[in-house]
Amino acid sequence: MANIRVRVGQRQGTKVIASNKAAANSIGAATDVDTTSRSNYSVLMYDTTTSKYIHVPAAQVVDMADGVDDDAYDGGTW
Repeated sequence: MANIRVRVGQRQGTKVIASNKAAANSIGAATDVDTTSRSNYSVLMYDTTTSKYIHVPAAQVVDMADGVDDDAYDGGTW
């Protein structure tokens, strides 16, 4: 790959050229990510029991806001 330098004002900069190398990697390829429950609109949450990131529904993130998995929407105190 060619090394391309650009100058913006008084500073030297390096132009980053898009590459398809990053596209070959996926978060599912990481060894600490459990993809078994992956679905649309899920988010990653760290599970200390398994020491892995797991896919959970967004509602689960709100439920765990108080640190208790009780299937309640915990909005905190105001």
